[in-house]
Amino acid sequence: MLNLRNHRVLLSAVGAFLVAGAGSGIAWSQAERTSEPADVLLDAVEHSESTMRDYIDEISGRFDEIEATSDVEQKEELAAALMTDVPDLAEEARAGVLTAKEDAKAVPLPDGGKLDRARDAYVAHIDAWIAEYDQAILSPAGVVEVEPRVNRTFDQAVAAFGRLDLDADQEGRAAELLAD
Repeated sequence: MLNLRNHRVLLSAVGAFLVAGAGSGIAWSQAERTSEPADVLLDAVEHSESTMRDYIDEISGRFDEIEATSDVEQKEELAAALMTDVPDLAEEARAGVLTAKEDAKAVPLPDGGKLDRARDAYVAHIDAWIAEYDQAILSPAGVVEVEPRVNRTFDQAVAAFGRLDLDADQEGRAAELLAD
């Protein structure tokens, strides 16, 4: 019978080597996976969508606060503060979606493929939001109404992503990111 007590150090070293090797193999395969064009494009979509949602949440939260206030003077103060803040909020969101647009456009894709068309549709959606942010910067009161082009380009992007042949994880991620 082997005396494992004396070989504990050797077994620990071998175990650590195997765990480290398996860990780096997992990390390598995940790194390879996330460098797939669809995953990189979905990363850009995620960045853009989270930026857009943060902007919408901030604006709608502020409107909810205004509507929930019964004091007329306080309502006016909150509304004035919102109109003062809208240009900065829009500028910040604009910068975020511009970065996402650059990331999306940097994904190397063959021209004319389904993934390229999905990217183009999503970039058109980003462009619609950029125009929306530009308008909010110039005229904060316009933040009340979103241009129909934003929703139309979103629907087109959703349809384009729906036509892709993505693996199950990518498909689920795209559906989650592009949910209404």
